[in-house]
Amino acid sequence: MKILHLNTFENRGGAAIAARRLHTALNQDGRVASTLGVKEKDSDAADVVALPCYRSNISGKILSKANDKLLSWYAPKANTFFSAYLLPNRLASAIKTLQPDIVHLHWIAGNFISPYVLQQIASLSVKTVWTLHDTWAFTGGCHYFRSCQKWQQQCYNCPELSRKFPCDLAKLQWQMKKRAYKKLQPTVIGLSKQFAADIEQSSLFKNFQTVQLPNTIDTKIFRPIPKDIARNLLGLPADGQYILFGACSATNDPRKGYDLLKDALDILSSHSQKDIICLVFGASHSKTTPPHHFTTHFLGELRDELTLALAYSAADVFVCPSREDNLPNTVMESLACGTPVVGFAVGGIPDMVEHKISGMLATPHDPKELAEGIAYILKNQERRESIGRAARRKVEENYSYPVVSRQYIDLYEQLLKR
Repeated sequence: MKILHLNTFENRGGAAIAARRLHTALNQDGRVASTLGVKEKDSDAADVVALPCYRSNISGKILSKANDKLLSWYAPKANTFFSAYLLPNRLASAIKTLQPDIVHLHWIAGNFISPYVLQQIASLSVKTVWTLHDTWAFTGGCHYFRSCQKWQQQCYNCPELSRKFPCDLAKLQWQMKKRAYKKLQPTVIGLSKQFAADIEQSSLFKNFQTVQLPNTIDTKIFRPIPKDIARNLLGLPADGQYILFGACSATNDPRKGYDLLKDALDILSSHSQKDIICLVFGASHSKTTPPHHFTTHFLGELRDELTLALAYSAADVFVCPSREDNLPNTVMESLACGTPVVGFAVGGIPDMVEHKISGMLATPHDPKELAEGIAYILKNQERRESIGRAARRKVEENYSYPVVSRQYIDLYEQLLKR
């Protein structure tokens, strides 16, 4: 059984990491041959293929710039990421050459696969699975819809576009997706309970099979490492209690909630007399000075997974203050390293974090409850270690490579038998 995963990037972004881990897990199982097809490849991995979408790199760059220029006319706001890609390319021919039994789509924005190209893929008569890492697939272009509910019926006059033209870009892309999906007939995967529920409410996907399956993680890499060793290798002081936060664009993306974390730490600092140190990865600095008095170390971007495992293991608690999220890799990584997680009960975070068992859940966007959750973890070392052991078990039993790859292979086999 040959599986072709498609993702815009090989390593950049959470979706790329999740797609690559699933691809690796499937190949380790031995029952399938998995290939990861990407627009931008940045390693020498033999099972990762940079797919030729255009006749030349020059034509590809020209078309991408033209598409981006079109989008810029509509002036997307900074509230959420909005993208549109309406152009054809030669991707379907490249897929046909590889002859997969199943095409597994992941994050395909970034001028990689347009609705027009999805119709061409549908003409190949190959089974299609689509893991949704954000909401782009069932909106007119928003990657997170915030409070907007238009996607449940039809996107139009998008509030995230500052300029309005006779051609309604969100409505046009939504209509193109509707036509493409009717031909593609994808099996749609929601990574979390909340996301699967959103998919089923979507007017674009409600008539297709929706399956809830999680991301996976290598529990041999992400594992508990003694704190003294982890801190020593990272060049950190051995003493003190460490609070860790990290994400892509950690301090710049409002969705990641760094401002809410700062508010929580300000509350915590007014009550705590302990020697608390903050660690941040995914950023080398913050544009604003935090109000709390805790020492903060910015670790920058950590692209090596072993270094990431050291950071999680060095910490006493990981905080995920996201306003919106799907099934964040950071939470799963921290739990795998035996480090309790405190986060808001949004998206797929409650799927992974069991309140007072593997971490603490706070009412969404409430810094006071977030601070209370952090204090609860830090207050008692014996309790913290017990929660850390439960966190590790949660990942081993639900998200390890063998467990998750088996679930995906079962799904693929069911689809091929139809």
